[in-house]
Amino acid sequence: MLSKWKLSVLAVCGVFCSVCGFTAFADTGTSGETIEEIISGEYTYYIDEEYGGAVIAEYAPEEADIRIPEEIDGQTVVGLENFLFNEQLGIETVTIPPTLCHIGASAFYGTSITEFIVEEGNPAYKTEDGVLFSKDGIALIAYPPAKEGESYTVPDGVEELYHGCLSSCRNLRELDLPDSILYVDTWTFAGTPLQKLTIPDGVTQLSAYACAYMQRLEEVELPANLLTVDVAAFADCAQLQTITFPQTLVSIGQAAFAGTGLESVVIPESVEEIGYCAFGYRNDLETAYSNFTIYGLSGSAAETYATDTDDEYGYENNFTFIAKTSKQLAEGIELDAAGNEITDNEAVDVVVQTEETDEGFGTILKIVLLVLGGVVLCGGIAAVAMSSRKKKED
Repeated sequence: MLSKWKLSVLAVCGVFCSVCGFTAFADTGTSGETIEEIISGEYTYYIDEEYGGAVIAEYAPEEADIRIPEEIDGQTVVGLENFLFNEQLGIETVTIPPTLCHIGASAFYGTSITEFIVEEGNPAYKTEDGVLFSKDGIALIAYPPAKEGESYTVPDGVEELYHGCLSSCRNLRELDLPDSILYVDTWTFAGTPLQKLTIPDGVTQLSAYACAYMQRLEEVELPANLLTVDVAAFADCAQLQTITFPQTLVSIGQAAFAGTGLESVVIPESVEEIGYCAFGYRNDLETAYSNFTIYGLSGSAAETYATDTDDEYGYENNFTFIAKTSKQLAEGIELDAAGNEITDNEAVDVVVQTEETDEGFGTILKIVLLVLGGVVLCGGIAAVAMSSRKKKED
């Protein structure tokens, strides 16, 4: 059976606070129990009863080629904490010992790693050409962020793209995903310079930040059976100017397309929920695009969003809404600014003044600050991360 890559609510929220510049205290383990951090030399770790050993919470090695220890203070090392090596640029290779059975979400984000090595006898992981997979090959765990080569084909049979597994891959320009993919976890492609991304039809949920900060992304083909686009899934994809949603889509999360190049969107009749700042806002989540246009069914969530207000967060949408019929939405019929069908292939011209920003992870801070007020982010992300996808027995 595929291992369950579990994250606790506090662990997930702590990770995001840490990335944003907050101090994150590891006060709960993967099973939610209260834990005590122990400092031993260059390692900070805690004992996780669920995994049966030590989980490394902090580790900033000075050497380029590192081997995760099998023991610390006589305690078997079984896990790595979320974002453990975040943005560490001195690491080139990481060797996984036989004892390690859990790697936290996005543990290698933004690093200079070129290769993963798994020692013989490890029951949980394996490598193929330096890329880290679950032992059974069902989950892609981590592609080395600094691996040479501009293209990569994910092997057929992989079902899960684990949290951050293809994120911050500085050299990757082309990516081919097999039809076997079912799950796209948090931060999967974040910060990777792909221009085009085609997500297989078996995927029904794009998790939080899955495609965020992809500054070169211009074209996305969404799955035909997609149900949910989660919080900040495409945040700060500045070059993304068009998106076509499938007729299956039900929910679009907070800030899902904030900071993109979208000038207008067509919302399917199936959409029931659109989160705060999902469309029409810059990276600051405060400045709205003045001429943003929304096409959708009259009386739908799309129309509500166009003029929605929120006293708690002090925002008031004032976007142009143009009603389409169910047939027009289903058949993709274009309308002009007056709501008339376009029959001579003329384009709808909606001009939006956009600003190029280079906020990087500063953007995340603003998103998380909003969420800490109680909207959706920590709850939504944690719920996604904690659901281990109901893996099938081998």
